Amino acid sequence: MNTSDEAQPRPRRWIPQTIAGLAAIAAVGIGIALVVPALTAPPSASEPDEVLASGNTGDDENMSEDPLTTVTPPTAAPLTGDEQVETERATDAVDTLVAATDEIGLRGDGSAVGVDAIATGWVLGELQARAQEQYDLGYRQTGEAVVTSTTTIAADLDAAPATMTLKVCIDASAVDVTDAAGNSLKAALYNPGHPVAHVYGAVFEDDTWKISTHDIPDEQDCPAV
Repeated sequence: MNTSDEAQPRPRRWIPQTIAGLAAIAAVGIGIALVVPALTAPPSASEPDEVLASGNTGDDENMSEDPLTTVTPPTAAPLTGDEQVETERATDAVDTLVAATDEIGLRGDGSAVGVDAIATGWVLGELQARAQEQYDLGYRQTGEAVVTSTTTIAADLDAAPATMTLKVCIDASAVDVTDAAGNSLKAALYNPGHPVAHVYGAVFEDDTWKISTHDIPDEQDCPAV
């Protein structure tokens, strides 16, 4: 990691992963980082209450139940045993996850409905918590994250269930987040000057690949775009 990267605050796991991004709330993971995918420094101890007071006051009854439009349930099909084919399927799930993380941030209405089609376990909880916290704080994302590359780190198609680990470089330079008062938080976002590496774990569940784990590694070697 170079000196400029070390000077940046480590990403929280909720406003992207970006969102890929803001990358994700600490308790939730990207972020956003899902989500991430998933990148911002933690607020001060008093900030959440102050923002909440001018935001949505945590009224869950007004949260949207409209499904995310970016999530189209993948076609269920048995595992083929062909690593190239399964890598493409798992990559599609990651791409959808990044898009869904963006949509959660752009909408800011608390909905993560439908994300269970491509997420499970920890990542499912990450995105749901991100949607909830963003709604409560009145935060809203502008701009979208872009996947610049995806590399398979490991694949075990003989496991039960089959698993795969993918390194995904995500450019969130076009992303900003505003607070409930409309103030930009971009200066606080993690921005190392190049795409941020995210490591996603996928598991083959219900005849589809679902993203189950998400990490932002210390080693950040994604090339600039």
